[in-house]
Amino acid sequence: MVKPGYRWVPKKWLVLLFVPLVLLLTGCAAGKTWKYLPATRGEERSIYVIAHGWHAGVALPAEELGEELGFVKQYLRPGRYYEFGWGEAEFYQADKVTPSIFLRAVFWRNPSVMHVFSMPATPAGQFGGADMVELKLSEAGLKHLKDSLRASFRFDPAHRPYPLKGGTLGEYRFFRAQGEYLITHTCNTWTAKVLASGGVPMDTAFTLRSAGVMRQVKAARKEYLRLRPSE
Repeated sequence: MVKPGYRWVPKKWLVLLFVPLVLLLTGCAAGKTWKYLPATRGEERSIYVIAHGWHAGVALPAEELGEELGFVKQYLRPGRYYEFGWGEAEFYQADKVTPSIFLRAVFWRNPSVMHVFSMPATPAGQFGGADMVELKLSEAGLKHLKDSLRASFRFDPAHRPYPLKGGTLGEYRFFRAQGEYLITHTCNTWTAKVLASGGVPMDTAFTLRSAGVMRQVKAARKEYLRLRPSE
């Protein structure tokens, strides 16, 4: 299933643009280690990293949104999980991505938006067959990650977000975001930084593709299982 807000880009566009970059920037987190490891398994908190073609997003259970992210519930249907993504404003919200939209997103410095999707099911039930990884964070790691997610939204002086385009059933909503999108800071670079804020070992400089995000989180999960507390 491809949900609204996630765009599949023609492969010929991506090949033209990213082959030179991929040869140089592999998105490797070598030398980085886990931070904020939980002291016990009872302290573990689950998040999910989900790849949707070009984008990779981060999903949290509804009960873990807390005061940092609970405001999104006002703009969306009730959900069991909420997935967060960041991207170029025009490209991300476009009903159809044209070559001109794609080229502006790639070669200009552009405003950004946050995308939040409310899932009535578990991530596995919502996106059966999708490339996804469940990661375990400590309470401290999850708090840092939520702070990073909140800091990605723009708020008015009264601490209210700026809601933009949304689904007719409240299944998703875009919001004005902090930061500018450019070729060296893509949606996947943002995802890597959010995960790193929660203690996950990630390359936050050169992770340009969702494949780079997923490769690193799979390696991080494998390392976490080695470090995981025994009880």
